[in-house]
Amino acid sequence: MVDNGEALSSQLKKVAFRPRARKKLELTFGPGRAADLIGRTPEAIAKAEAKGRLPQPKIGSNGRRYYTLEDLTLIRQALGIIPGKQSHEPAVVLAVQNFKGGVGKSTITKHLADYLSLQGLRVLVVDCDPQASTSSLFDVDQEALWESEETLAHFLAPTAPLNDFRLTIQDTAWPTTKIVPSSLGLGEIEWHMVAGAEGRQEIMRRFGLLRSGISQVRREFDVILLDPPPAMGFLGMNVMAAATGLVIPVPARQLDFLSTIHFMTNIADTLESLQGYDMGVNYDFIRVVASNYSRSADGETGMLRILQQMCGTNMLTNPILASEEIKNSVQEFRSVYESDKPISSHKTFTRCRDNLDLVFAEILHVIRQQWPSTSLTGFDDRHLLDGEAA
Repeated sequence: MVDNGEALSSQLKKVAFRPRARKKLELTFGPGRAADLIGRTPEAIAKAEAKGRLPQPKIGSNGRRYYTLEDLTLIRQALGIIPGKQSHEPAVVLAVQNFKGGVGKSTITKHLADYLSLQGLRVLVVDCDPQASTSSLFDVDQEALWESEETLAHFLAPTAPLNDFRLTIQDTAWPTTKIVPSSLGLGEIEWHMVAGAEGRQEIMRRFGLLRSGISQVRREFDVILLDPPPAMGFLGMNVMAAATGLVIPVPARQLDFLSTIHFMTNIADTLESLQGYDMGVNYDFIRVVASNYSRSADGETGMLRILQQMCGTNMLTNPILASEEIKNSVQEFRSVYESDKPISSHKTFTRCRDNLDLVFAEILHVIRQQWPSTSLTGFDDRHLLDGEAA
């Protein structure tokens, strides 16, 4: 069954990524969408191009201007736009965490990473789940990493040197997003992390392995996203100790609500345990988001209200709506943001992307509040529109 599964996995990826062996972004943006992502008006960008401050845009066969993702990065650089933090500020380390399976952790992590990259932020995704769903969505071949020493599994091995976390970081199809992928050996590593973990100092060291690694690169990125395993073992404890903030996805259903209460209790107990080992964990923020929400489903509207009552201001205003567009995109190993060609109808695609934009804009706002350089203005710096020349 394993041999058959590996063969079928290869075939599946060939179908999903056909005709290319590796995923390649072919995103283009019209003047309006490009200006919106950059934080300027289309007129301001056209004026800068006319004055030679920006290179001339690409022209399509229809005679209209368009821009690639790389073009947006160059425009931000040319205009002195810093979409993320200042170089001396540390990255926000955000774990998308819930022990309940099927809540959409990996799907949310992938879509949030792509959204932040579209905004020009430098993103590092650390896949800490042995199931490696997020790594698959970023087109990482886990089988090829089995013997590699440049993996998270090798870095977390108790006997491995901890001098260079950078060796685990790989490029993705997104220019400003990199990934520390999961591999087949990560599940086995957790057994080694537990084995021989005797004595207070050694347990502290093993709880803090991921935090130690991330500290080596934390100023090189704006946001570091952690996709945890669905259990609180040594891997889960490493994620909880490394994170500076949590986003907790919860479907608005009774069983998921009850399991989330249990999860919250576990978080409190885990933090108390980590404090007992002098780990000093104190999250800057915790946000709960209703995921896979359907307004027409029986009982979900009422459960959403109960979630809002429980979480108060820690609840995101916008839920992530259930959408066939997300489901179908993930089936093709990509996010909704990785194509302008809808799988379903254009209306469904637009509604889905607009909803995700609203949710992730809330998260980005919270992220920006953690950096002194942006905490006063929040995520929307459009008060600077056209004021650059002045």
